[in-house]
Amino acid sequence: MIGKLIRYSDHLEERLVLRHIERALPERIIREAQRSFTDTAMGYSIAVTTAVYRGADHLMMVVFEETESEIVAISIHPLDERDVARKVRNGRWKQ
Repeated sequence: MIGKLIRYSDHLEERLVLRHIERALPERIIREAQRSFTDTAMGYSIAVTTAVYRGADHLMMVVFEETESEIVAISIHPLDERDVARKVRNGRWKQ
């Protein structure tokens, strides 16, 4: 994954503008994730790490899909530890 090109989906580009998120943040989250999961319902990968968002440290997630040649970042969201714990507990996310 380290050397792969990361491309942003149109949806992610819209989220960056709407949420006032720095354009480089999704790639940094994917490359430096503290934790990663697989979404069992959709099959996507999830990268989770702490990042500065709206002037403070927040837990952030990036949803992405990895192919042989690239990574496509699909969406980005702030979340909290309860969200992570709930998704793991109910089986939606697997490590």
